Amino acid sequence: MRGGNTRRKGVRPGRPARLDIRPDVGKIAIREQRLRNRQAKRQAERNRLYRRRRSAALGLVLAVTLVLLAAAFAQNSGSPENYLPIDPNAAGPDTVIAGVDGVEISIPVRPANLTGLGYHPDGEHLLELEPRGKDLSASPLARIFFGGSTPEGIGYYIMEAAGRPGPATGALDVGAEAGTPVYSPVTGTVTAIRPDPVIPEAFVIEIKPADRPDLRVMISGVRELNSPEGGVDAPVTAGMTELGAVADSTEVLKPQLASYVSSGSGNHVTITAVRVG
Repeated sequence: MRGGNTRRKGVRPGRPARLDIRPDVGKIAIREQRLRNRQAKRQAERNRLYRRRRSAALGLVLAVTLVLLAAAFAQNSGSPENYLPIDPNAAGPDTVIAGVDGVEISIPVRPANLTGLGYHPDGEHLLELEPRGKDLSASPLARIFFGGSTPEGIGYYIMEAAGRPGPATGALDVGAEAGTPVYSPVTGTVTAIRPDPVIPEAFVIEIKPADRPDLRVMISGVRELNSPEGGVDAPVTAGMTELGAVADSTEVLKPQLASYVSSGSGNHVTITAVRVG
């Protein structure tokens, strides 16, 4: 070899030597396995967290349900045996117990004399009354969520239809003992007085509300009419004008309301409403 110029075997002149850059398969596999392990660990932690949160949520729902059930059954334990239909200390003589097409219906007896409130059908021609207060016929839980509580503590029943047609709240039986004074349920004018078709010596009083001349509100089961104050064409004021007294319906029938009240015989007056013209 001349001039010290030597060539390395297998290397061409003027070209650099090739580097071996092939990947290390073993190391890559290890890294991938570690990555999968970390991902699996994170997923397991997320699953544990989800299960803990789900368990906590279920526990909260169960606790709330138990509290509601306890409250519901505690509330139900006083009805109807010990449940008052109204708080006489909070209710006035003109307390509104229902409505009909924008007209307020006041309690027709003094709150202290009220024994119960019960709605029932009584004909297709009747308008649907809008109850005010708590539906004691509903389930205990329904009373909590849809209680309808009022400051006067009004409670009513939706009674069995007993084969009668019409809206479920077409008629309202207002319970009171026979002889209890009866007052006008609305402010307006008396338009008619006719015999009660069910109770002998009792009457149906028809009233035209002052603000709704197209409606008639009737109160039946009234005796000992207080005329001329409550006579035909006489003006009447809700909760103030005395019309007569509660008739004794037990002489001719067994009042349905008796099955729903905590005391008394089930005697009552009945309020209904119709549209005229």
